[in-house]
Amino acid sequence: MPGKRARRHFPQLSEFERGLIIGMKTAGWSTRRVAGQMDRSECAVRNYWEQWTREGTHVRKTGSGATRKTTRRDDRRLVRQALVNPTVTRSTIRADVGVAIVPQTISSHLAEANLKSKRTFRALPLTPEHRQLRLQWCQAISMWNVTDWQKVVFSDESRFVLGTDDNRVRVWRHPG
Repeated sequence: MPGKRARRHFPQLSEFERGLIIGMKTAGWSTRRVAGQMDRSECAVRNYWEQWTREGTHVRKTGSGATRKTTRRDDRRLVRQALVNPTVTRSTIRADVGVAIVPQTISSHLAEANLKSKRTFRALPLTPEHRQLRLQWCQAISMWNVTDWQKVVFSDESRFVLGTDDNRVRVWRHPG
């Protein structure tokens, strides 16, 4: 649409920038001039100046996020359970800890401990003996004709998940 300005996203004001806004506004600069000088929106400068004149402080308010439901001890128990039994599920961990937290919270607490949920290996690495047996099998069937191949049933290993759970075992591991 013509005439509509693109919305720009800015990081939070640093303590230095907040001090500059106070100094410039105290010196009598207009909000527009301060915003242009600092490459910030006029709204941000105006809101900050109003906070300064209303509260008399330039300290940024703490976030209004949810309070932490688990203690440090609970967090250590979460991590210990994931390390002792890597295939443990988030719902099992939640039941063992006994705190009403959502599975995403468990994942984020384990991520703080540098643990990620990963799928296990699809297949174990082949040993030299396994490789030798596979090679012998391939050499044995390399001379098959069309009638021999018509007796073989091929299966597709594709997985289709209609629900939310794919029933694959996941393990908690450190990256790398």
